[in-house]
Amino acid sequence: MEDKIFLFNPMEIDYIEAREGQTFLFVNNEEFASSTTIKALEERLQPLGFFRCHRSYLVNLQRVREIIVWSKNSYSLSLDNASKSTIPLSKGNYSKLKELIHL
Repeated sequence: MEDKIFLFNPMEIDYIEAREGQTFLFVNNEEFASSTTIKALEERLQPLGFFRCHRSYLVNLQRVREIIVWSKNSYSLSLDNASKSTIPLSKGNYSKLKELIHL
């Protein structure tokens, strides 16, 4: 941001979103732009408990409180953060997440 580079402990990050050709990190109800692609962040953060829940979202699984099933093809993740964020979970990644957390 401007003339500063912020460094975050990965466990501080709630989720990461790619939109309009940019990547944004959500930390403590604040949004920070990143010059790193979501794919590169996924590769670096996956061993630390991050999961690609949607093509545009990477979520810190430590922050997930609920998996919401809206219909047989519509899912969301509710996060345990101050803003109680809800982010999409794609149908294909719903199965992967269930397998990952042994449901």
